[in-house]
Amino acid sequence: MGPGELSWLERVVSALVGTNLSGAERMDAAVLLVGHVRGIAQQARAVGPAGNPEAQLGAILGDLMQAHGARFPALAEALTSAAQSDGQDQAWDFGLQRILDGLAALIDQRAG
Repeated sequence: MGPGELSWLERVVSALVGTNLSGAERMDAAVLLVGHVRGIAQQARAVGPAGNPEAQLGAILGDLMQAHGARFPALAEALTSAAQSDGQDQAWDFGLQRILDGLAALIDQRAG
């Protein structure tokens, strides 16, 4: 951690001032966002610059499902649905939107 990290955290925490979230909750929101960003970045780094983490994970899961799919019907259905996205990486947007939706709901609850 250094000044760059502190600067980013300052921006997130200060953006939430006036939302009726406590200081601790504003920090927790920043940590939650950082965790999501870092998780997606680690997946992308693991597959290299030209890779798509979701597509590669899908390929690995596909192989496993061929051998063991009958044991995991809900996962099989989810993977079939994910395959229809043409391997498009949706984890970043999906996760970020869910985090922001949850924060918005909490802020609305505190305001109302």
